[in-house]
Amino acid sequence: MIHNAMGMGEAGIVSIASMLVVFAVLLLLYVLLIVSGKIATRNVGKAAPAASSTGAAAAPAAAPKQDDAELIAVLSAAIAEYERAKCNPFIRNRQDLD
Repeated sequence: MIHNAMGMGEAGIVSIASMLVVFAVLLLLYVLLIVSGKIATRNVGKAAPAASSTGAAAAPAAAPKQDDAELIAVLSAAIAEYERAKCNPFIRNRQDLD
């Protein structure tokens, strides 16, 4: 059947080697993320003083107050319709129920 069967020792070595490869790649990804984060924060630090020196110390404009009643009504209706449709998953066309 299987001509070149692996013994327990060889299987253990293969398992440990594959785990080491996985952890090495994870470590490499971690280092790349740390380095890219350092580069990104270094570039942001250089851009911030240039932007603050060009403008006067003006307060940011406040966003206009919005009435969220319509948004709340639409979201509530969507959630109610979703919950109603979830009750019977075997009904494909709910127009028969209305």
